[in-house]
Amino acid sequence: MKSIYTGKIEEEGLARYLPHVNMSERDKQIVRFYLDNEITYRDIGIRYGISGERVRQIIEKFARKAYHFKRKNDL
Repeated sequence: MKSIYTGKIEEEGLARYLPHVNMSERDKQIVRFYLDNEITYRDIGIRYGISGERVRQIIEKFARKAYHFKRKNDL
């Protein structure tokens, strides 16, 4: 099941801003993996050696940063 953040990312078309946001490459890789696969936070956490909650925080951080990047650059 996808989260509220995924809905916002898809609705706003934020995935295309992934290369532009200021995040570590590892965090970008986690976001990319999450968006490309039907998988839970917990399963991603196991794959990357972090908690499911940390995965959720990374996804939320991306959504927030991408939204601000979009607003700043679409004006």
